[in-house]
Amino acid sequence: MEDRARKACIKALFLFFLLIVPLTPSAGLSNTSLFPRYEPERIYYFMDEPVISASRFRQPSSQAPSTVLVVTAKMIRERGYKCLVDVLEDLPGFDIERHIGGQAGGTYVIQRGLWGNNKLIVLKDGIRLNPENGSNLVYGKQLSLGDIKQVEVMYGPSSAIYGADAYAGIINLITKNVNEPKHLEMEISGGNADSVEGHMLVQVKPTMDSFLHLYVHGFGSKGFDLRDIYRGYHYHDPVHGKTRYYNSDQTFEIPETDWDLSIKAGWKNLSFETVYLHTRQPTNIAAPFTTGRTQSSKDRVELDTWNFKLTHRLPVTDYLDAVTMFKGQIYRMDPHSRYGRKQFNNYIYERSDMFGMEEQLRYSYERGKIIGGLDFKRISTMPYLNSRTPFDRGDTYRDFPVKEVITSQGKHIHVGPFREYNYWTYGLYVQANHHLTGRFSLFAGARYDWETFTHHDSFNPRTGIIYTVKKGETFKLMYGHAYISPSAYFRYKAWVDNNYAHLPPSVFGQSLDPEKVSSIELSYSRHTKRLFLNVSTYVSRSVNSIQEAGRFFRNVFLVTNKGGEKATVEIADNTGRLTNFGVDIAASYKFSRMATINIGYSFINSRQHLRGHSFDGPKISSHKIMAGITGYIGSHLSYNLRCRWRSEIHSSPFNTVYHGSTIPGIFLVDANLRWIDLVPGIDAHITMKNLLDSKYFTAANESGDPTNGASLPRVPQDPFSLMVGFSYRY
Repeated sequence: MEDRARKACIKALFLFFLLIVPLTPSAGLSNTSLFPRYEPERIYYFMDEPVISASRFRQPSSQAPSTVLVVTAKMIRERGYKCLVDVLEDLPGFDIERHIGGQAGGTYVIQRGLWGNNKLIVLKDGIRLNPENGSNLVYGKQLSLGDIKQVEVMYGPSSAIYGADAYAGIINLITKNVNEPKHLEMEISGGNADSVEGHMLVQVKPTMDSFLHLYVHGFGSKGFDLRDIYRGYHYHDPVHGKTRYYNSDQTFEIPETDWDLSIKAGWKNLSFETVYLHTRQPTNIAAPFTTGRTQSSKDRVELDTWNFKLTHRLPVTDYLDAVTMFKGQIYRMDPHSRYGRKQFNNYIYERSDMFGMEEQLRYSYERGKIIGGLDFKRISTMPYLNSRTPFDRGDTYRDFPVKEVITSQGKHIHVGPFREYNYWTYGLYVQANHHLTGRFSLFAGARYDWETFTHHDSFNPRTGIIYTVKKGETFKLMYGHAYISPSAYFRYKAWVDNNYAHLPPSVFGQSLDPEKVSSIELSYSRHTKRLFLNVSTYVSRSVNSIQEAGRFFRNVFLVTNKGGEKATVEIADNTGRLTNFGVDIAASYKFSRMATINIGYSFINSRQHLRGHSFDGPKISSHKIMAGITGYIGSHLSYNLRCRWRSEIHSSPFNTVYHGSTIPGIFLVDANLRWIDLVPGIDAHITMKNLLDSKYFTAANESGDPTNGASLPRVPQDPFSLMVGFSYRY
């Protein structure tokens, strides 16, 4: 029944577009005065909107010292985007690998070849959502969009203004303004795989000087039975001399539960914001296809993150403002989270707390602005560890199995006990934007960071020039630098399998240095009433890359309470370098109210240099194309149809399954229909993903790791999915 319904939907959609597209030039329907609330923006895609992410003050994106693409609330509604990953899939410069498992980040989000979910900072109204201990941000449905006015996606190294981890870029989720005395939005939807999702937004403005913003969102899904869907798919595993089949003879459960809460309140120059994120996801969906074990709903990771910020703005003079910010974060992994094995269970845990303060001065003058500040944080963290039994309230590490390591040379090394680590980070930054003439603008900035954990310091500059050819047409030449600090996650993460372990580098007398990247970018953008075009070309180079499995110690003995066993131990290490060269193109043209076309294209040549080898950057596709059409029919219907194509996904020559070959590319089609004002204030929508019901794979957790690529080579993806829902606005 579901398959017939899906095919009927596909046929109806394509017939609909065959009938509608030839009518797009029609002048009879071009009068938009009757529909101001739902009319697409002046230019539909990546407008020259005011942004704050690039400089931390408002400026047109064309004048921002970075390439910044803007996705607005109307685009989110028209396309049926539900979470941040949905947005990023349609942007140039991103490789998205879904279903890698919550422990590894939920979904890999790779910007311009710099892979690792710790290399891209996600903010909500300037509040950092990434864990402060350096762990991966998990991209799930908890990064929802129901209260978002616009998503600002900033490309390029940004440590000059944001400090550590602003490596590949910045994503800032800007919430909707509180403009009315009372405002209410609600939405509920459901679909196959027993998926249910909903949110509610309440905004109140009691006086001209005060406001309240309350948003809550939830998502739950049973998940698709991928073992059954991918029955018969196989590959040969030369390590064990076996052919792995994707069969359905064992349990396969991958439920997901996510929810988030945002509260903002303000009075005059004082505001308070808090963001709570909760996600519960399977630990690794690819594992059952390579190990033969079951995928139980108990094999999951559950994470909670609370973020707080208190801000006071003080106008000192007409030209000078002082901004004081107190901020904090509480990050927890549930102590019953586990990564199951066929023989035993591995329970996993980590946590961190942060409290900090930032003092910022903003000076405006006739030809520009200067911003500077001091930022410091105190971080307390327990590292990522595992145990054969659940952790006692998350703070007992006596059960960590390894007590001693005996090297192949006979050296005895004591391990543990693992303890809480406390350290401070300090940052001092300044940035200036100056208009030389009516056409030329210069920007320059730098930040100095130092932390007491590793006693490393880092200096990160950025500079560039913006040339305005004419109104709406600009060139930018930009240089930037960024770094990843060797955080507690990299320095002290530890886990143990039967004959394999990951231990801190310090056990073997090793240390880690900051991972650094520098980038040069040239971009051109043009905005008119109907056309938007942005072309960016860039070169980036990463050195001292921190690999979680960067070095191996073989034929060592792991001594536990039960005796010793021969094993291989991996440690994190600074190893190799990565060079990326690429081109990103984003374009949009509005023919009429009935049709706006948007196109995106990315090319990247990513080269990894490691152990005397040079090879294509793993987890990366060289070519990606995004295309879509959006429009309005009459007064009650909007439509969107879009497709994505990506070339083959590269693997590493050290991958014993693929030996540097590729995972096949993909072609996907999504659609969204929205009926406006079925009754006053109520809309209905149908969101369809993977309309062609393609069966395809993306890179899994270890498929791109140049040291351990054989274990989890690829992960199957979801089939056709359908969500139907209603929204209400008051």
